[in-house]
Amino acid sequence: MEKSYWVGVDTGGTFTDALAIDSEGQLHLAKTPSTPDDLSIGVINSLERLAESAGVSMNSLLANTVKLAHGTTATVNAMVQRRGARVGLITTRGFRDHFILMKAARGVGVPEGEKARFSRAVKPEPLVPYSLTEEVAERIDHAGRVVLELDEDDARRAIQSLLDHDVEAIAISLLWAFRNPAHELRLRAMVRDMAPRLPVSVASSLVPVIGEYERTTTAVINAYLGPVLDRYVHKLKSSLAGAGLTRPLLLMQSDGGLIPGEAAPDRAVTTMLSGLAAGVLGAKQVGDELGEPNVIAIDMGGTSFEVSLVHDGVPVMENFPLTPRLAPYEARWRIANPMIDITAIGAGGGSIARVEEGVLKVGPQSAAAEPGPACYGRGGTRPTVTDAFLVLGYLSPDNFLGGRMQVDRQRSVTAIEEHVARPLDIDVYEAADGIYRVVISQMADLIHKVTIERGYDVRDFVMVAFGGCGPIHAGVLGEESGVPKVIIPGAGAATALSAYGLVMSDLRYSVARSHPLAEPIAVEAVAEALNDVSQSAAETIAGWGIDTDDVGVALSIDMRFVGQAHALNVGVPGVVRTDSDLSDVFDRFVATYERSYGAGTAHRAAGIEMVTFRADATGQVTKRDLPRSGGGKAGTTRPSHSRTVYFGGSPTDDVPIYAGGALGAGARIAGPAVIEYAGNTIVAHPGQTILTDEQANLVFNFKA
Repeated sequence: MEKSYWVGVDTGGTFTDALAIDSEGQLHLAKTPSTPDDLSIGVINSLERLAESAGVSMNSLLANTVKLAHGTTATVNAMVQRRGARVGLITTRGFRDHFILMKAARGVGVPEGEKARFSRAVKPEPLVPYSLTEEVAERIDHAGRVVLELDEDDARRAIQSLLDHDVEAIAISLLWAFRNPAHELRLRAMVRDMAPRLPVSVASSLVPVIGEYERTTTAVINAYLGPVLDRYVHKLKSSLAGAGLTRPLLLMQSDGGLIPGEAAPDRAVTTMLSGLAAGVLGAKQVGDELGEPNVIAIDMGGTSFEVSLVHDGVPVMENFPLTPRLAPYEARWRIANPMIDITAIGAGGGSIARVEEGVLKVGPQSAAAEPGPACYGRGGTRPTVTDAFLVLGYLSPDNFLGGRMQVDRQRSVTAIEEHVARPLDIDVYEAADGIYRVVISQMADLIHKVTIERGYDVRDFVMVAFGGCGPIHAGVLGEESGVPKVIIPGAGAATALSAYGLVMSDLRYSVARSHPLAEPIAVEAVAEALNDVSQSAAETIAGWGIDTDDVGVALSIDMRFVGQAHALNVGVPGVVRTDSDLSDVFDRFVATYERSYGAGTAHRAAGIEMVTFRADATGQVTKRDLPRSGGGKAGTTRPSHSRTVYFGGSPTDDVPIYAGGALGAGARIAGPAVIEYAGNTIVAHPGQTILTDEQANLVFNFKA
């Protein structure tokens, strides 16, 4: 009988990772270079390599795949590179400027370096040029009452004007339409009559929440990315079907839930952090298995370093997040689609090191997959973090990607010598160590910002390090950050933890609707609003083919004190039927408020307002746990060989090198030492110790 496979494929900026767990509990891994010009090629390449790892043909692997979940960078790349569709925007007459003006709040849409001189800041070019923004005569008030009926002749004129300008998609966002979507829906129907094949994004259908700017931005970005994702999904599905896949393709969304591939283009805005969200879910799963509800997830790949938090077993979310940074700007747009709160900096294995005015800097510019670090020999001549790792001896040129990819250490030496060592008048090893230390400092600072500066105590968290480069410096970063423990997922799975997160994910659909209620609040009104969003979310999941018994719904409410502009999201019980239930919701809000802003800050006498009601429906789909390879095995603690490794720029000879796959449960490795897997390397610096647990995870323990 042939094996069945649960497969996850995560496309990163530099590498594409594939992971499969078969019906016999065996783990299979593959890592291949990403293909920026056509990301689907990299996905197919990774699956071909995965089939080789599993010892089967590509057709056999896919024909017997039970679940194939994919994290893609197709949409985030389109945003960053400004390669989305040509979009036209239709809005209420008199509000043509609001998308271009962005938010008045300091910093939104403004490069980091210009925030101190806000009046002279230059915002990025809008995704919709002014010439493609049309106004229509209509008006709905804050209560949803029609003040001025939609002028359909004016609407046809606006639509035709955009069609005459060859737009590839249209976004519709009218004032107060979240309270009454009639005019937006009529406009959508008119567009479909005049241009049946043209994609249309309607703000009130995507995000019926308060916030005119955020609604408009969400609709525009969805229209901008939809055609891009549609082409990508269509091509990938065709390639997969031709190679033997019979099950549906599932895509990861930014909120940590999967969506059927055919449904994804209509909600393309939800996929911008696709692969990154999957990594957080993988880290959460590791924490769950070890009884650790609070996790700092760090993911370092070839392009960037990302940090996110899992608190009390739940990924920390952002309901009005900023889009990923847009090169060459650091500016971003704020949208109304929830995302896992992931903070990133340009500090990856491909980040370029340089000297500016006598100061060593690393990133955010990246060599990415093409041309890649100098050691790749593909035309890159600038030194990167990966080049520094090679020069320091942390990485072996003979074991890069398990020996499947040839790299040239001498190219790394030459690049660092020319661009860093010589300008600073130091030797190449001091220069490489300087690159390493600058990156460590940048990463530790980011962890400080997303924990301590947001009211979290790092001593209450463990760190889970993954990605192609995450584990290599996890020990030093953990010590500098102050966490008590660092965990590197076992059996070499750290390199593909995002792919594992995909395998372990469920379908998810989120609904949010603004319906402001201020005290005194009738419990019946709250119950009705919660039931409305809950039913809508659950019905959508069920429409994707999930049995109603496998659908779960989590409810929450955005709340604030009366008179405040900003709200906090508060999880609520499954039902709110009695005054006692409502009082419990109020108590939860006060507790959340004081955790965010400090004890005693809640001003209960001001009265509480409920703004937006949210439902997150989850549809359970088949999954397989990460095999506990190494659990119960004695394994070995003998090094396979040794080499010279540089710590602090000084050489240490005969540092033991261990084959990670040979380590069993209970192994104890004292630093200095290096542990190598096919896709990851872990370095224990002098004075550090690594232990392997029952799941073959590698653990740095820093408790006093």
